[in-house]
Amino acid sequence: MLKWQWQLLIENCTGCGICRDVCNEHAIKMSRRMAYPEPIVGKCEGCMDCVNECPFEAIKVTNNAKLVFEDT
Repeated sequence: MLKWQWQLLIENCTGCGICRDVCNEHAIKMSRRMAYPEPIVGKCEGCMDCVNECPFEAIKVTNNAKLVFEDT
């Protein structure tokens, strides 16, 4: 299973909440009391919907999987 990491580029974020709205995995939390969205650790599946829909380019999603090579 791949491990994905969601990262907010706060200097670009306006707090609009589009990322939360488009996330089918419910991996982003944001309430009216929050200025910015926050990731829910371990929920991101790397679909990139939040990245593609953010009009401000405020989200980065990376794969943190470590590759293990074995001698054959």
